[in-house]
Amino acid sequence: MRVNKNIVCYFLLLLSFSAMALDFSRINVSWQYDPQAEIQMQDRIVQNGDSLTIFIRFRFKEAADWDIDYLVQPNYSSEGHKKLKSFKLDTLLSDPQSFILRLSFKKPNENLLVVKIFQEGAFYYYDIRLKNGSLSYPSILLIDGDGLPIFDNFLNTSKFSWIGSEQFHATEYIENSEPADPPMASMKALAPSILPDSTFEFSDSVTFTDNNFYVIREDSNALSGVTIVKVYPYYPEYKLLGELATSMHYILNEPERKSLRNSRNLKESFNSFWIKTYTTKFRARNAIRNYYNWIEQANKRFTDFKQGWKTDRGMIYIVYGVPDEVYRSDSEEEWFYDEGPSFEYTILSTFFSPETYALRRNLSHQKSWFEFIAAMRRGSE
Repeated sequence: MRVNKNIVCYFLLLLSFSAMALDFSRINVSWQYDPQAEIQMQDRIVQNGDSLTIFIRFRFKEAADWDIDYLVQPNYSSEGHKKLKSFKLDTLLSDPQSFILRLSFKKPNENLLVVKIFQEGAFYYYDIRLKNGSLSYPSILLIDGDGLPIFDNFLNTSKFSWIGSEQFHATEYIENSEPADPPMASMKALAPSILPDSTFEFSDSVTFTDNNFYVIREDSNALSGVTIVKVYPYYPEYKLLGELATSMHYILNEPERKSLRNSRNLKESFNSFWIKTYTTKFRARNAIRNYYNWIEQANKRFTDFKQGWKTDRGMIYIVYGVPDEVYRSDSEEEWFYDEGPSFEYTILSTFFSPETYALRRNLSHQKSWFEFIAAMRRGSE
């Protein structure tokens, strides 16, 4: 894990004065976006009245003994926090390198849960918001064929079911969103406005259409629900030529995009671009592998109500890579690159997602954007 030295010093200084101080907004959480980090975590929240159930999945690069503390604090910038004392903890799945926990407790007055994972010489902090904007979290949960929570915002299996209600209300939307605009483009409306394609009720079983997304609620009057994108079984990877060509969007100029869209032989045009750009088949194969690894990671990490590579964070992640430093507050997130720019996101709670990240676009990003795209096309990124 790459940790900013100043932040570590600040944290240790606070510890010397008080064991009850943790200003989370000054903790570097870039490890949460690093596919090489020794820990990967995901969570799902279910709320029933004033009770919360949080499912947390831990994955470890190597088997090791880690200790876990659960801390609560009013918000991200609060220095005071306390341990969560009254809760029920169950282990739903466990093996040497991963496990799933179910944490149940009465909703506290605090709005932030911090999971501290630590062992000698290493510690990580993982944040979970206990308030879904101005709404409660849904009371329903999507589970897989083994009865375990599905943590991703995409559904790539036919073996699933819903629990938490006898009847469910579904609103279906066609997922035909455009890729994110570049970071120097003009700002648009932050909250998405999308018209539904259809609505229906179901109880025991339901069939979803690939490439559409759905908001599932307990009933039509419920204000919160679960948003899920139905995808092919191989997602977050891409395998079909059309998918591979479309997701090249960020590294193409407009004439190249138009040429690819209008090509009568897409396979030939696809291969021609990569070989022409990278000069040899060997370099082209490496470039293709690297680029689509970033596409897969973006799909895995940032899919919300659209595929991950199309989101603002997905776009920046694909072009600039894993940020070196990430700082998060109640309504903002900042990404910093040691050899590059910084980016700011506004975090919104919308009907489609409790956390929608909208990039604050600025003309000042234009120079670095074209430099990084050019570096990718030279094969130096």
